[in-house]
Parts: sequence; C-alpha cells; structure tokens
Amino acid sequence: RQQTATRQGQAPPPQRQQSGGGRGRRGAPTKLVVTEGTLTGTTVALQGQTITLGRAHDSTIVLDDDYASSRHARIYPDQNGQWIVEDLGSTNGTYLDRARLTTPTPIGPGAPIRIGKTVIELRK
Repeated sequence: RQQTATRQGQAPPPQRQQSGGGRGRRGAPTKLVVTEGTLTGTTVALQGQTITLGRAHDSTIVLDDDYASSRHARIYPDQNGQWIVEDLGSTNGTYLDRARLTTPTPIGPGAPIRIGKTVIELRK
C-alpha cells in the first residue's frame, strides 16, 4: 500500500478520527521498541523529538550492523503528531512492512521497520 506524499502546507487525511488531536491522542504510540537484532528489548520514549538511527555514535539508536549506514533513517512526528519514518539515503534501504521506503512514510503502531538485522516498532 503506497502512501502519497503530502503537498507543502497540506495535512494528510486523518487515518482515524479521534478526539483530542495532537501528540496526546488516544491510541498514539508512546515508545519505540527494538524487536529483533542485537539491541532487542531497547526502548526509547517518544516525546515529540526526532529519533535518528544508524552506525554514527551520535545516533539516538546506534546500530552495530554492517547493513546500516552511518546516518540511516530518522523517525519524527509531523505537524499533526503522526509519526513518520524516512530513509536518509542509506545504501541498503529502510523497510516498512517489507516495502522499501522511497519517501517519508507514516508509521502505524506495531508496523515493523527493518534496518539491516534490526527491527523496530512503535508501541503504545
């Protein structure tokens, strides 16, 4: 299922209408969890900040993986509080549900994001 890129200044259509809106919406993920790879069990709280993934030592999650680039991918909230995953031009790609990312893509809770041997998910 391909998501269309958002035109400048326009919000994507809401996937599920919920009261409250913003980052504190019910059902919104609160943490990122590593489910496969050498960092299995690692958890990062989602607090509205950008999370960087890669081999670089200043990444939020440092991946010790030959298939990861130094600056591999990032996960960040858009203006509506929807979490987005973006590949940063990595050599081996970032995958969401087995599809290689070519554009910044919204992530739903529980959707597996794979970078090399590492798999991460957003969870409530």
